[in-house]
Amino acid sequence: MKIVTWNSNGYFSERFPAILEENADIYIIQECENPLIIDSQKYNDFASNYYWVGENQKYGLGIFAKDNVKIDLVDLDDKGLRYFIPVRVNDDFNLLGVWTNPDMEGRKEIYYPKEITKYYEEHKDSGFFNEDMIVCGDFNCDVRLANKRHGKNVYEMIEKLSEKGLVDIYHYLTGEQEGEESIPTFYWYRKLDNPFHLDHIFSAPNKVKDLQIGDADKWLKLSDHMPLIFEI
Repeated sequence: MKIVTWNSNGYFSERFPAILEENADIYIIQECENPLIIDSQKYNDFASNYYWVGENQKYGLGIFAKDNVKIDLVDLDDKGLRYFIPVRVNDDFNLLGVWTNPDMEGRKEIYYPKEITKYYEEHKDSGFFNEDMIVCGDFNCDVRLANKRHGKNVYEMIEKLSEKGLVDIYHYLTGEQEGEESIPTFYWYRKLDNPFHLDHIFSAPNKVKDLQIGDADKWLKLSDHMPLIFEI
């Protein structure tokens, strides 16, 4: 099964043909529109099997799957945390789509990893979090961000998810350390000299067979984030 996570930086209903070239089975998309407000037959055909959450109808989180992929929403209270979509895929494994975006004013970078930690703490005993699941999306987490508390919270998040045997797959496959990533997933203001690694996939170490990160030459024309493309 092939899965893609991508922050489209808005306008996904116009940009989605580019990501369809990956021919994935599941797409986890951040900053995308609610299909119910889009008058586009092509987009509606693409979004025939999906879940979407958001307050701004043009900037939410969506999970889109091919029609032959069964995705069932898991009944978990988000406890006011934004934005998470928990689903069961093909009655086989759990998938949590993530776009950390806390509901608060001012500087948020301290709290991005805390959102995931809080969600985990709320539901770690529900059975949803387990060693066979996948957590992926735009975490907005990179220990290189200026605020030291953010970095501390990133390591706390990693430690919490490790309780269920989940690891950051990029770091597991490359052997690189947090903050030393050689391949960015995000370019601040779409500038090549402002790279960060904000998008992540957590799973059991051997669940992901292959991981590719989109090339900046192609994707910066569409978004400040690169897609993460992987197979299980």
